[in-house]
Amino acid sequence: MSRKRVLIVDDDEYFVEALQLGFAKTDFDVMLASNGEKALQFLGKSEPIDLVLSDFMMPEMNGIELVRQLKANVKLRDTPVLMMSSNTEREFRDRALELGVTAFLLKTEGADVIAEKAIEILGSQAPVVSNSQTQPASTAQVQAMQQSLLSLIRLTAQMDGLPIQARSALIAAEKLAESLFAVVPESR
Repeated sequence: MSRKRVLIVDDDEYFVEALQLGFAKTDFDVMLASNGEKALQFLGKSEPIDLVLSDFMMPEMNGIELVRQLKANVKLRDTPVLMMSSNTEREFRDRALELGVTAFLLKTEGADVIAEKAIEILGSQAPVVSNSQTQPASTAQVQAMQQSLLSLIRLTAQMDGLPIQARSALIAAEKLAESLFAVVPESR
């Protein structure tokens, strides 16, 4: 079975990186474009894509115009497109759905939730409108967050010029986090 391919179209580098992490645990190859114009150029030269995950607001060509052009192209019109935006106004969502997007997802739910929903939607192909109700995080996500928290505590505790009370509080927080997360402490 060949790997599935997703094209993420968004100009927010940090959000794209977080989305990539969400897809990392799947069978997807992730391609990137920073706006609709670059996405169309890529799609015109690329092997077929299984899913386009596009932001609504971008420079040069926004997500709505991208969807219009995809739906007008015989080769690309059946490609599922998931639109995402931080804008919660109904008119944005309705406009995207009228143009034929498979789903409208709110960026406020977080990149990991959007990636999970995108993977789920691709599997079911059922139109969905996200309503900001988040699903429970997977065990792997929780473990990753726990490790990130511990790393942040450990790095902060090693900062030069940190008052002794702050360093003591960070060490206590590290010990508490280790016991709560039941992890083996890393050497400092």
